[in-house]
Amino acid sequence: MLAVMDFRTPKADVDALLAKGVTVCKLPPHPALDPPVSAHPDMLLFFAPDHILCTPSYAKIAERELTLIEKTCNRPIRLTEQELASDYPHDIALNALPIGKHLFCHVTNTARELLQSPAYQPHRIRQGYAKCAAIPVGAHALITADPSLKRAAEQVGVDVLQISAGGVTLAGYDMGFLGGAASFAPYGVTDQIYFCGALEQHPDAVAIHRFCRAHGRTPHALTHHPLTDVGTIFLL
Repeated sequence: MLAVMDFRTPKADVDALLAKGVTVCKLPPHPALDPPVSAHPDMLLFFAPDHILCTPSYAKIAERELTLIEKTCNRPIRLTEQELASDYPHDIALNALPIGKHLFCHVTNTARELLQSPAYQPHRIRQGYAKCAAIPVGAHALITADPSLKRAAEQVGVDVLQISAGGVTLAGYDMGFLGGAASFAPYGVTDQIYFCGALEQHPDAVAIHRFCRAHGRTPHALTHHPLTDVGTIFLL
């Protein structure tokens, strides 16, 4: 199994994954993005059912890493027409949330290739950082603190656990998102959800454990350090 992550992911969390036999792929930063999130995978890549989307500029920056990802997933890299920029909402083209055949996103600024994909039905939400703001729990459930995402997901039959905001650190910002501090396996290679930091320190930890297990997922804290938003760890 390959873990795609920000190159700045805390060493203790990286070591914990390595100890589980997981191979690590650390993404380099994109200079167009705000430095604290410039290497966040959920800003740089989107793992669609039959391909991986990224921007033309990042394909050049991360050529070695993307070659490894392509081989691991047996899916090609495809390029967007849209490029990324540092200012919101021009940084969110790929930060969309897939739940089964549903795609929750800030429609106006999401990559056209995603909105037109036959794999998804797009749903408009106010939250631009849709993937950061949620933890997918299988194809029919998610965890989020965002009310607009909760409403949109429940309207199409997705089971939602709403949690309190906060409890997650992200250098350079007041707080991070719990979705960015968790792993996501877009191709179903594992039923484990790993947290970058101590999940038990989150105020809704008990509810999160129960919800994950009710949907066939097992949550694990990688370390006992504070929960840290690293832009999602994608498990492939």
